[in-house]
Amino acid sequence: MNDGSVHVKLASIKCLLISICTLFAFGCGTTRWSDTSRTGTEQLLVSNAIDRVVSQIDFSPMRGKTSFLDTSAISQTTDRDYLATTIRQHLVAAGAILAINKEDADYIVEVRAGAVGTDRDDLLVGIPAMTLPALPSMQYSATVIPEIPFIRQTKQRGVAKIALFAYNKTTGRPVWISGNNQGESTARSLWFAGAGPLTRGTIYYETTFAGNPVPLLSQPASEGPAEEPQVFSEMIPPQAVQPPTLAIPVPTVNPLPPVNPFTPAPDFPRLP
Repeated sequence: MNDGSVHVKLASIKCLLISICTLFAFGCGTTRWSDTSRTGTEQLLVSNAIDRVVSQIDFSPMRGKTSFLDTSAISQTTDRDYLATTIRQHLVAAGAILAINKEDADYIVEVRAGAVGTDRDDLLVGIPAMTLPALPSMQYSATVIPEIPFIRQTKQRGVAKIALFAYNKTTGRPVWISGNNQGESTARSLWFAGAGPLTRGTIYYETTFAGNPVPLLSQPASEGPAEEPQVFSEMIPPQAVQPPTLAIPVPTVNPLPPVNPFTPAPDFPRLP
């Protein structure tokens, strides 16, 4: 075997290896993306506004009262289930006793919502998108100029306004009225010359720029949406409580001195 044939075989092997590596180096993959009917930001704005407004209400007047929460007035309210269970949580935390059925309750707590929703404001510093009409003498169609923003800001706001009142189920007399309470949540996004967004607000734990945290601009932890967990010990029903045992003092008796059985008896005088 001469050197020429060896070089030809080596070149063939190299071409084969390069072809195999090329096959494994190229490929394609697909990822299926989907969106919910409501954005996560909208849901966070509504739920955070509900958390804030319910936390403002003092439920202590319902402590120790067997109550039923009537939610018929909020049947058409956005996120009514979240609002109802948040109120129930605060009622229980305040010491109220929740009844599953209306018949088992002594007091009825009704809730109404004046507003539960979101608003949005947009600010643009730059050239907005526009359409230039075509001239009659020209055969070209209308020209569309895209938006050219230098600074763009989007501010979203969640609003929740609720009120509660309680009354005696039997007599119908009022027991407690919370008054009107309103809470708000915010979410802000800012773009600089197309870079961003810089996001912050009450629904975020920290300020981020393009998804990365910005510690210098982050808000304090107390303004975040987090809630500290609480653990409650189950109350013992009254019939299970045993009456206390009365401690009767026993008088102390001094013990008699020990008697030695081997001690001789004393001599008694004989009678005449």
